Amino acid sequence: MNLRNTQRHWEKLARTDPFWAVLTDDHKKGNQWRLAEFFRTGAAAVEADLATVQARCPDMKFGAALDFGCGVGRLSQALAGRFQRVVGVDISGAMLDLARSHNRHGRRVEYLLNTREDLRLLADGQFDFVYSLITLQHLEPAYARRYIAEFVRVAAPGGLIFFQIPSKSGHRPRPFTLWPDTLARRLIKDVRKKMVIDPVIEMHALPREEVQSILAAAGAVTKVTYRYDAAGGELPSWGYLAQKPRRD
Repeated sequence: MNLRNTQRHWEKLARTDPFWAVLTDDHKKGNQWRLAEFFRTGAAAVEADLATVQARCPDMKFGAALDFGCGVGRLSQALAGRFQRVVGVDISGAMLDLARSHNRHGRRVEYLLNTREDLRLLADGQFDFVYSLITLQHLEPAYARRYIAEFVRVAAPGGLIFFQIPSKSGHRPRPFTLWPDTLARRLIKDVRKKMVIDPVIEMHALPREEVQSILAAAGAVTKVTYRYDAAGGELPSWGYLAQKPRRD
């Protein structure tokens, strides 16, 4: 899907089952997430990932952090417990309204709508930490590639970039035939998708070698890659920690 259609689907998910859409769990579908439990999962993820980052980069700074694909603020609220300033960016205005309603940190956390295929709304070199979990996998690879490069642009000199994305897609499209029943099912599915009758959470992947090439081309140094099975992620994923070089 292009970004406009992706936005439409996430707006509907935000109005129908937002917390499950952010963190999918078969037992929580149908607005079954309890808020305290939901936000605790974000705190646990942030603490675990920051421990990994600090083990590799003990001199990391805790000034400004970016939460890309922030949804309802699951991770940005936890980041605010460690960073002086947090900016959350998302494609869904309805998700951001919920994030603002659950913000416990006042003006130290800011939520911004971004429907562009870049992060032009953010200035160069302003974040000590760029963070994104279970977001890039929901975007067409062409967009994910651009955003990864943008992570490097908005990171401060010496800033750290940590994100997760599957390396292999689990989707195997069925062969198309012109049999009437198959064609009808395909047409009905496409119409329902375009009309956002059944909102879709797409799943995509980028090979590890390609991700590392994108980071290098953007000017970042990859510190470590490792298997990262994110909560809510349906596919085996890899985590990436990269650093933007410091100025001489």
